Amino acid sequence: MGFTEILTIIFVLLKVFGVISWSWWLVFLPEIIAAVFYIIVVIASVMGMNKTRKSFDKHFDKF
Repeated sequence: MGFTEILTIIFVLLKVFGVISWSWWLVFLPEIIAAVFYIIVVIASVMGMNKTRKSFDKHFDKF
């Protein structure tokens, strides 16, 4: 379990027990930020793999 998951669990428990009066989107904001970060990493990885594949194809077409 990562930092954002633990933080979200703490925020949910605090919200359920009435310690904080934040809206639910603020309670789940750590998970939203983590999901956006993971999506950006996946997109960057796919773009990098595509560029690498094109470079290999171009290089090996010479042989």
